[in-house]
Amino acid sequence: MQKCSLLVYIFIGIYFCNCVMPSQDKNEKVIDAISYHKDTFHLLCQYWQLVDAEHPTLKDVSYTNSDSMLIQPGIVFMVDSSILENPAGEKTYGKFHLSSNKIEVNFEDKRKAIYTIRRLNKDELLLERIENKHSSELIFKPTNTFWAKADKNPFSKQNYQWSQKPVKLESDQEIRTRVKDFILFCKYYFEGFINGEALKIDFTGIPCCLNWYQGGITIQSEHKLDKKWMNCFFSRDQAYEARQILQDALTKKYDWNEKEANWLKQTTSVLQQIHDKM
Repeated sequence: MQKCSLLVYIFIGIYFCNCVMPSQDKNEKVIDAISYHKDTFHLLCQYWQLVDAEHPTLKDVSYTNSDSMLIQPGIVFMVDSSILENPAGEKTYGKFHLSSNKIEVNFEDKRKAIYTIRRLNKDELLLERIENKHSSELIFKPTNTFWAKADKNPFSKQNYQWSQKPVKLESDQEIRTRVKDFILFCKYYFEGFINGEALKIDFTGIPCCLNWYQGGITIQSEHKLDKKWMNCFFSRDQAYEARQILQDALTKKYDWNEKEANWLKQTTSVLQQIHDKM
């Protein structure tokens, strides 16, 4: 009997060491087994797009605003425990702390929220959020992205600053710097999809004026320029000036590695070249 009990305890110990511990509420949905090569934290640390919500607040709703700009809810968890709420909408940064299946968040705008992970796997993230006594159930889909270093995450505050509309007219150099930062953002963005072994890249709702092709990058024409990207500049004229800087940069010759089968890696290399030559 002693030997049998010992084996039972060993089995239970192995089981719980390899699973995420749910809360003791027997009615709570159990968190799915995490992919063998990522723990809960590293699977969580990516860009998640909101696809459904129960009892949502306004910030959880996808819509096109009066300026014809798509507002796409989502959330980014970063490896330095930074968090960005709605990178393709009304952006709010903060810090999070993960303990078992609980995520405590302190946002920079003084808001606080507690998220409970109800389900987490490579295909889905189900969170219950409690904020100001309001409970919402949020379902996210992964973008299959990963950034091992926070300073290489395109959504870090420093790397995403270019998307913040300036409050005053900018100089030519300031516009050029904003454009360079946009190119660097694109490079880091591509790298995240490569790291996560994503099958496709998704710019839905993200400010962008470029078109991506296998072995090529083109820029949108002025009359089709992404309004959300234009809104990253002080005025329409300054957005057009930024577009011209990009167009001039794209006319230069770059080394496209024709031996590279992965077009994401091929494009990432060229984005770095464009950035360095600007």
